[in-house]
This record gives sequence, C-alpha cells and structure tokens, in this order.
Amino acid sequence: MPSPSVRQPIALLGAGGAGRALGVALVAAGFSVSAVWSRRRERAEELASLIPGSRVYSTPHDAAGSGRLVVLAVPDSAIAPLCASLSWRPDQAVIHLAGAFGRELLAAAVQAGAATGSFHPLQTFAGAAVPTAWQGIAVAIEADPSLKGELLALAQQLGSRPFLLSPEQRPLYHAAAVLAANGLVALAGVAAELIAQATAADRATALRSLFPLLSGVLANLDQLGLPQALTGPVARADRETIDRHIEALTHTAPTLLPLYRMLAQAMLPLARERAAAAPERLVALDDLERWLASEEVAR
Repeated sequence: MPSPSVRQPIALLGAGGAGRALGVALVAAGFSVSAVWSRRRERAEELASLIPGSRVYSTPHDAAGSGRLVVLAVPDSAIAPLCASLSWRPDQAVIHLAGAFGRELLAAAVQAGAATGSFHPLQTFAGAAVPTAWQGIAVAIEADPSLKGELLALAQQLGSRPFLLSPEQRPLYHAAAVLAANGLVALAGVAAELIAQATAADRATALRSLFPLLSGVLANLDQLGLPQALTGPVARADRETIDRHIEALTHTAPTLLPLYRMLAQAMLPLARERAAAAPERLVALDDLERWLASEEVAR
C-alpha cells in the first residue's frame, strides 16, 4: 500500500506523454487518482479509461478542486498561467513535472497557502503508457520542506530513484538531461545522414543500421561505466584515422567539422583516464590534443 504520508486523492491536469505515464504508474502503485483533465478532452478520456475510479472534468478548476495532491503535467510554458488561473486551498499540494524550472512557476499556489514542488523524471516518455514506466528512473525533487517527505515517498512507491535538487543547480541538471537525450537524437540524425550519403541508402534505413551500434554503446556504459566504455580512434590516439575522417568531412559535409572536432576534444579526458597506466598513450593523447586545437584542423 502507498505511504500514508502521501496526500490523496490525486488530480492529474494534462494527458501528454509524461502525464499518461504518471497516471498509469500511480494506479499500478495503488494510489487514488480522482480527476483527469486535458485541453483535449479525447486525451483525458483515453487516460481516464486506464485509471479505474477517475473522472474526466471539463474544466481545470473543477479537476484541481477534487484533489489534495494536484499534478500539473502540462507544457512548461503553460504551468504558471494554469496555476495562476486556479483557486488553491491550504490543504493542497501542487507539483509540476518540468525539468528546467522549479517552484517559482507555482507562485499563485504558494500565495494561497498550498505546498508546492517539482517532480521531474529523468526520462523521456513516448508511445503507450505502461505501469512500469517510472520504475528504476531517477526523479529530481524540489519542494517545500513540508512536502519533501511526501514526494520522496511518492517516488519510492513508484519504484523510482528520487534525489533532491536545489533551485541553483536546476539549470545545470536540465542541461545535462538535454545533452544526454536530445543530443543523442541529434547525433544519431547526423550519423544517419552521413551513412545515407556513404551508402546511397535512405535516412530511415541508415538510422536502423545504427541501432545495434547505439545499443552496444549503451550496454557498455551500463556494464563497464566510464571511461572504459569509450572506444575508437580518440581512445587509441589514432591520429591517422581521425585525419581521414576530417578529410572526408571537409569534402562531403564541411559544416559538421566543428562538431566532429568538438566531440573529439570532449573525448580526450576520458581517453586519458583510460590510458592512465600507459605513459606512451598519454603522450600520444597530448600530441592529439595539440593537433586538434591547431589551425590545421580548424581550417
């Protein structure tokens, strides 16, 4: 059974990817979700069909009023306006799921005496909502002192791994999340375009050809960690291979040269960690670093 410290029932405002995943996970963990609302009623009805005992409300005001813990699972830009448009009670707690912003978006609820917090899953949600979607994922929590214990208990009951995040460190934390998630997608897109040029395949086929490689990298990160998961020419200090890459990009995709160079330079600290017991490799990596920073490569 859920911890009695988590106030219920829960009202869920927003039925996008994160909201759907959270709603289904809450029910699977035994929590009472009483209300669902979305600007698109069909989405709310679809989500409510997965949450026994919940009701679809026509207005966010009525939905929020039915819950003691209210989750604003709406786009970041809509959180503050939505919060300001609603009436809050001192016995309520209001949280949002945004990563880049904290409790400042919930100022209207604070003024009414409600407890506030943010509950950001370090995960991306797409496709059908499944009860296990929140299991094993990290959840960043920022909250009133009176609410922290509840949100920690909520995350633990969902099977997540919660941690506390200060307002000052939130932008850095979210930048890291964006680099890991969206940056990976961007790199996969760039690599797929290059594979397509090299093989005359379409981009979708090229992307599919990269899946085993990408899966292998993630498996290595999981099983070996850093820096051991780093392989390839930078890890080997293989300047000849890197030079061939740069030559090919110069003729085929010159706009990607700064990206390739920047990523190669970002690999160097990991390569040095991995070569800590190999003095000759460390010397070669120093030479490689100087070469990558030279005008010859920056051309």
